[in-house]
Amino acid sequence: MIDMPQLTKRVTMIELFYDLVFAYMISQATSLIHHLSHGTVSPISFLIFAVVVIVFINSWMVQSVFTNRFGSSSWTDIAFYFVDMMILLYMTNSFGNTSSENMTTFFMAASLLSLTLLLQYLIVYFKADYQADKDIAKVFSGILLFRTLTLLIGGLSNTDWARLVAFLRSSSAGSYQALQVIY
Repeated sequence: MIDMPQLTKRVTMIELFYDLVFAYMISQATSLIHHLSHGTVSPISFLIFAVVVIVFINSWMVQSVFTNRFGSSSWTDIAFYFVDMMILLYMTNSFGNTSSENMTTFFMAASLLSLTLLLQYLIVYFKADYQADKDIAKVFSGILLFRTLTLLIGGLSNTDWARLVAFLRSSSAGSYQALQVIY
């Protein structure tokens, strides 16, 4: 087994700004459950809120794993950060209404975000010097490919059932397998 170098990484300003965009997104997502109907949050509003927050947090966690494991503050990484931030800001403005009919834009943008994350992991897979890095990048690439496709299906379909299946499959895609590889 080859020993991999242990590096201490400093947090960059772009990473902090990226995290700030996520904090903004979560604050905007809370507006989905802000409107009360007879003193309670409607079940559909709560479900949409849960979908939005889970998709965002899942994306943030995948990006955090990438940044902590493979991030190098290269121009490629910075370009992906900016593209991802634009997608996130667009997504943040796509769920202003709490009806499931308005989720098409959200699902399409979420699939685009998953695609950019997939591209980052594919770049690492083809450039990695260590087999462990290749293995992790391969697993995350598979997870993100599946997630991208399911979110795309959710965005292209106009039925609540297809969107629910797309959400459930994309949010649970490969979590166990990823944890096995990482640990």
